[in-house]
This record gives sequence, structure tokens and C-alpha cells, in this order.
Amino acid sequence: MRLADYLERAASEYPTAPAVVAGEQRMDYLTLRNEVASAAAGMATMFPDGSRVAVLSSNHIRAFVAVLAINRASAVWLPINYRNTVATHEEQLAFFRADVLIFHSDFVDIAANLRDAVPSLKHIVCLDRRMEGIPAFDDWLELPSAPEAPIENPNDLILILPTGGTTGPSKGIMHSHRSLETCLLNQIISFRIPPHSRHLIIAPMTHASGFFAFSHIPQGGCNVVLPGFDPEPVLDSIERERITHLFLPPTAMYSLLAHPGVRDRDFSSLVSFTLGAAPTAPDKFREAVEVFGPVMMEAYGQTETLLPMLVKIPNDYLNADGSFDDAVVRSAGRPGLACRVDIVDDDGNSLPPGEPGGIVVRSSSVMHGYYENPEATAEVSRFGWHHTVDIGVRDERGYITVIDRKIDMIISGGFNIFPVEIENVINSHESVLDCAAIGVPDEKWGEAVKAVVELKPGATASEEELIALCKSQIGSVKAPKSVEFWDELPRSAVGKVLKREIRKPFWGDSWRSV
Repeated sequence: MRLADYLERAASEYPTAPAVVAGEQRMDYLTLRNEVASAAAGMATMFPDGSRVAVLSSNHIRAFVAVLAINRASAVWLPINYRNTVATHEEQLAFFRADVLIFHSDFVDIAANLRDAVPSLKHIVCLDRRMEGIPAFDDWLELPSAPEAPIENPNDLILILPTGGTTGPSKGIMHSHRSLETCLLNQIISFRIPPHSRHLIIAPMTHASGFFAFSHIPQGGCNVVLPGFDPEPVLDSIERERITHLFLPPTAMYSLLAHPGVRDRDFSSLVSFTLGAAPTAPDKFREAVEVFGPVMMEAYGQTETLLPMLVKIPNDYLNADGSFDDAVVRSAGRPGLACRVDIVDDDGNSLPPGEPGGIVVRSSSVMHGYYENPEATAEVSRFGWHHTVDIGVRDERGYITVIDRKIDMIISGGFNIFPVEIENVINSHESVLDCAAIGVPDEKWGEAVKAVVELKPGATASEEELIALCKSQIGSVKAPKSVEFWDELPRSAVGKVLKREIRKPFWGDSWRSV
């Protein structure tokens, strides 16, 4: 079924149940269904099936309606992160040949610029109010519902997710009705989502972690929307809204643990507090169990596979006497119900417990391939498995520990940051001979971006200058938190910069220094 079909089911079974809450705005399932159906009818008057539609908005109740309407209208959703730079928006929309941009009025100037800069963009639509000369989402909501269109092919493209890049996304990850549905059902089972759950949306709805909201729709769950992460509102919302489920990257959870008075709060409503997007420090995981209760879970996956491929639940890491199974705490868990995960060598042969190798996955939630990139698709689809490019080891009980996460990629605050983006910007500075961007340990972010720079002979540049340059071109999320200047970067015999030698002073004997 489509995501829109699960909304129909919920509206039929739980019409008066709260579906989405955002501040003072509250919408039940019947109202949500009707707005989605009307918006889909409006979309059908503007563009044909299969059109590619992006939503540029911070977390907003209308953005939730728009995403669901795109699915019902048989269009393809292009998730974009509103926190990205305008240049990144332009590159992504042009790369995927976007047809329509639905935007919140806070981004009207950006939307107008994108309309002029992206050749494929035919329409821009204002999400939250009427504006002269621009079609309004409100006008769609006044239309009668269009008849439902059944799925002609469950493998039809419905979603293209971008990965990193500076001259356009290096890859686009294509998902279908089938892969999203498998993801939803896998999450419902793995994260113990019951009828009438109450889920807190904190991450941007356009980020992959925002997909957790969809898994609460089939059984009439309520999605409570926050505009972003801030410890105090998150803690207040858990108590006030009696939240049962939430998802955060470990760094955000660390901020909650550090908040004054967190141990005085009431977390009795929580059923599942899931961590993902980066490894969690074992000591912090144990502390979280003590503070939030035996509800902590951890999920492993990637945009290509969706979540969870591996999942760790309380019954896994807590012994009968309440003590921790330290080996399981360090692991990422065991395979979710709707997937198979194995550890293989370079020839695709399954490896025995204790022997590290590549983590590979089989599941209906795995992507259909990389957008217009059959070579990259073939590379990660060898031997009938999806190759994550992560390295892991399985123990005798089937728990898998991730020991290498695409070693050069930096995972900071739950976001994947590709060093080449930072290096290209810094290397454009007239004083820079070469640079390497790496992740270094950081209590707040998990990893913080550090640039190690070699200047041209006799040239000068400051840390502040290079950080400001990066912020202006690729945004503050990807900009280095610090810059060091070295007389010479370590290089191989053929002149390649040896990042492992650069990482060693910061990571010591950790696997991350490899």
C-alpha cells in the first residue's frame, strides 16, 4: 500500500483521534485525511502524475499535509533540508529536475530565486498564506477530494533522497512504495509502536529521520511537532503531551542528559526512545537508561536501506537482574524483522562470528538504485546484497558491532558530512596549498569537523577567516568548528594525503584513527 492508503485506514478506524499537533494547532485524522485529499486534487490540476515536488519549510503542520498529499497525488517527493544553503537547494533541485516547489512564506525570497535559477522548475506554491502572483496551497484545500488512484506498480518511484556534493548531489537514492511500506512496518514492529502512540517530531521533516513520523499513522498515532531541537521544549513536551516515542541522534540525547533537573522529570509515558544516525557512547547509553528508563533503543541503517536494519532493544542489553550486558550495549543490535544482515568478505562470502567484514543487507526497504548512476548502483549491489560500505563484526549470538562507518565521512550531530565539500571550499582560498577535513571527538556533536591546513610558502590565513568562508558557501552545519595549520600534511609516495596519519593525534588507539 501507499503511505496515503495508511492515512485512509487511520481516518476510517480512528477519525476523531489526534493526528498531528503543532503548538496550538491540532488536527484529527478525518481532518488530516480531508486536507490531504483536497491538496492532492489541487496538485492534479497543476501537474501530472510522476512530477517531482519539493517542500521547503521548517517543521510545520502544513508541511506534514503537503508531504502526504504528494504521495496521494502519485508524485515524487524530493526531500530538501531547509537548513541547507541556497546554492545547495539550487544544485539539488536542478540535479533531480524538480517540477514544483512548495514553500513556507519564510522562504519566499529563496523560492523566487530558485524559480529563476532552476530550469526545470515550472511552479512555486506558497504553503501557509496567499501571496500576490503565487499559487496558494490554501486554494487547493477548498477543492473536493479527488478519487483515489490505486497503485499500478508497488515499485513505482515515489522518493529521491540526495546525498552529499558541491556541484550537485553526488548521488540520489531512489525509493518506491514498497521500500517505504516495508520501512514503516519494520519500524512498527521493532520500536513497539501500539495504537494511539504519541510521537515527538524534532528532526527536520525533510531529513530521513523525519520518516519516523509516518510509522505512527497506520494505527492512529499522534505526531507532535516541534520546530527543532532545544532541550527544554523537548523535555516539556514529553511530560505535557505524554510522549511515547521519539527519535534523536546521540548528540541531542547527550544534551538532554546534561540539562539541569532532567532527573526530576516524569518520563513514565515513554515506550521507546530510539537513537540513531551515529554510534552512541556506551557510558552515555547506560546513563540514558538510568534517566529515561528501560526504553532506550538503538537503530542502524542508512538512507539507501532506511531504518532499522539493526536494532537494539531493552530485552537485548538488560540482564534478568537489571544489570547491563556490556557486549550488547557496545553493539548496534540484531537484524530487524523485515531484513537480513550479514558480514561478508570482498568476494561476498559470509564470515564466521568474530571476523570483521563488510555489512551487507537484503530487504524490500533497500533502495531501487542511485538516480541516473547505474555504475554506482551495481557497485553496491554485488552478490545479491546491498553493500553498506561499513565494516562490522558479529558475535556468537548474532549481535553486530559497527567498527568502521565510511571512515572518511564525518557524522556530526546526526548529519553525514562529506570532507570533500569542506576541502573544496578551503582549497579555493588563495593562501591554502592543501587541506584535509576530518572528524575529531566532541562531547556535544559526537564528532566535530576540523580542518587541517597547509598554507602556501609565505602565505597567511586565520582560523576565523577560513571558517567564515565555509559558512558562506556550504552553511554552518558543514563548516569546521576548528582549524589547525600544519607545516606539511603527511602524504603517501604518490602524493596522496594520508588522513589516517592526521586522525591519529586526535583519536589515539581508537578504531577511528585507522
